Amino acid sequence: MNIAYPPLSGDYIRILDVSINGEHSEPICNFRVVPLENPPDYTAVSYCWDNSTDIAKIKFQNGDSLPLSQTLLDLFNSLKQKSSKFTVWIDAICINQEDTTEKEFQVPLMGKIYSRSTEVLVWLGNSDDITKNAFRFMKQEENDVEEHGLESMLLLLQRPWFQRVWVIQEVVAGRNIHVVCGEDCVDLSHFSDGVSAIWNSFTGLGRYEDDHPAILGFWCVTRMLGIREEYQKKINQGESGVCYETLLQAAYHCQATRTCDKVFAFHGIADSRPVPKANYRITEEQVFVETAEALLCNGDSLDLLALSWMGYMRQHSRIPTWAPDLRCHAYDEPLVLCDSAGWDAGGRLNTPPKIDAESPRRLRLQVKQLDTIDVICPPFASWVVEQQRAAVKSVLALRSRLAGNLSREAWMDRLAESLIMGLNIDDNPLRVGMPGWDEHRRHFNEWLQWLQSNSRQKDLHKIESNLHHRIIRTRIDTMKAFATSRGFFGIGPEPTMQGDVVYAVPGCRVPLVLRPDPLTADEEMRSLPVQTWTLVSWCYVDGLMFGEAMDQERPVEEVLLR
Repeated sequence: MNIAYPPLSGDYIRILDVSINGEHSEPICNFRVVPLENPPDYTAVSYCWDNSTDIAKIKFQNGDSLPLSQTLLDLFNSLKQKSSKFTVWIDAICINQEDTTEKEFQVPLMGKIYSRSTEVLVWLGNSDDITKNAFRFMKQEENDVEEHGLESMLLLLQRPWFQRVWVIQEVVAGRNIHVVCGEDCVDLSHFSDGVSAIWNSFTGLGRYEDDHPAILGFWCVTRMLGIREEYQKKINQGESGVCYETLLQAAYHCQATRTCDKVFAFHGIADSRPVPKANYRITEEQVFVETAEALLCNGDSLDLLALSWMGYMRQHSRIPTWAPDLRCHAYDEPLVLCDSAGWDAGGRLNTPPKIDAESPRRLRLQVKQLDTIDVICPPFASWVVEQQRAAVKSVLALRSRLAGNLSREAWMDRLAESLIMGLNIDDNPLRVGMPGWDEHRRHFNEWLQWLQSNSRQKDLHKIESNLHHRIIRTRIDTMKAFATSRGFFGIGPEPTMQGDVVYAVPGCRVPLVLRPDPLTADEEMRSLPVQTWTLVSWCYVDGLMFGEAMDQERPVEEVLLR
């Protein structure tokens, strides 16, 4: 790197002035140090660092130069087609990437950098036939629901930008946002309509595996747009920002070069609780544990516990089970479901948890035991007919174990509601007796009849458009149904096992599944007053999601989570 960066102080940033003297001339650049409180016009660029190999340089008026990756070279080539002069803020250029202290100081300003810009330009890279067709689809007066346009729209979302964690803050805080791919451009409103059209009208989603880049991008961008809407609402109401738990839930979907950025990337749009400031000198594990302690011990919500189990590599983690391991990837969204359904299984938090004085990696908190899991069914797998048939057969057999001596019709109603967790495909409440319930039962009956027939894997396309099938594919795939010893019916993530115990936790809106740690011989002799548990997962329990458990005459006890 061959450049002398002008120094920064306070809430000041560098912006890059670029001028091109002729059609084929190289751009000449100059840094300007400006205050964030009253900046001149500039465009903040949101892009993906996926290809960071330096292949070109930009030159400065004083003879200095900076390297450009292919992504940024393509961006500059696109920008100079539109104007001979422009001013941009690009993190890789405007922040000295070799100065850790500067990066730690500039990272908390990122939200302001995007919110104070005149425009946010989302750069997806050069175009191809798929992206051109997707932008053509978005530019129509009304989105035509023909499959080809919808599929191109979905495939656009496989671009790496959509899975990058930093783009959440960049889009959420930004204004006047334009999505650009090659020479094609749409505003954020048209782009958002295109994403909604996939949810509402594209029946071909089932043809894509859950780990397909387009599906992963679809998850990420859907949540990003939802967070933007929530943030704008909170700011208009004078609140500080989006709760950190919501943002960390979204971070599980995303990619980051340094996973500690899954905490640091939200400082500009999050609430004011004391999460760790950007610090690239400590371990990722330390960042995650300090984040958990800040959120659980400062405030009135323990919803973070519903996220801390998440990720299928969690069993190899050295991080306490009460802290999120954001190195893992997961696509369950329990807090989205809480917000939509109005769940409040644990009720109000009265006594905040504490880090145990004798064992600082253990969390001491109050809980209310509900029941022990007695029977576990095979995991749901909507994309594999035989596995789904086995799961549903096992679920249907639970009827005799459930409390209440249910009639077949009552059991079918209960099952049709529980398998969608009481929410329709748009995450709006849908329970027995509500408007739209009869239609849903018809879809459920059709789905169940199809599954119990001699349908084979090659027949899967015949059920793809069934509404119940579409809901459960995103809601409960890989999860397991269970029955408890007292006859409750529930659904929990895959790690759930027979013998695990379901608890209501004041301050946490979903029930939690805990697993008792085996006692050593010494511990058995000492008869420990507080048992240590492993946090396994959150879960859905029919009849206990709206605080009913807190009315039961069962004692509140204290446990340690390791």
